[in-house]
Amino acid sequence: MNVMKLSWLSLIVLALLAGACVSGPKANIKDIDWGKRIGTYTYEEALAELGEPNVLTETNEGAIAEWMLRRSPTVSFSFGVGGPGVGVGTSVSPPPSGEYLQLRFDKDGKLTESAKVRY
Repeated sequence: MNVMKLSWLSLIVLALLAGACVSGPKANIKDIDWGKRIGTYTYEEALAELGEPNVLTETNEGAIAEWMLRRSPTVSFSFGVGGPGVGVGTSVSPPPSGEYLQLRFDKDGKLTESAKVRY
């Protein structure tokens, strides 16, 4: 096998492996009827089905977990001052905005509420 064929084969294998590593929810969230899962679905099942949440907040009542469904375009602002070889600057970027699936779990880890929220 010549070097050119081996290079192309390596590139194809690398591309396939990279595609397999894409992160995100493991299940198609839009097809799930969350209302039917209230009271029986657990946080551990959500982890297994959806992967790690983007946001997890512990409360006195239990936990609120959020998985990103769709990211909104972001805008950031920057300002900088500098001279030859020296620069000082600052930037302001809002938190990631978009649509999230929000699942609330009680202290026992059972689903109590579900909603789609936008930030």
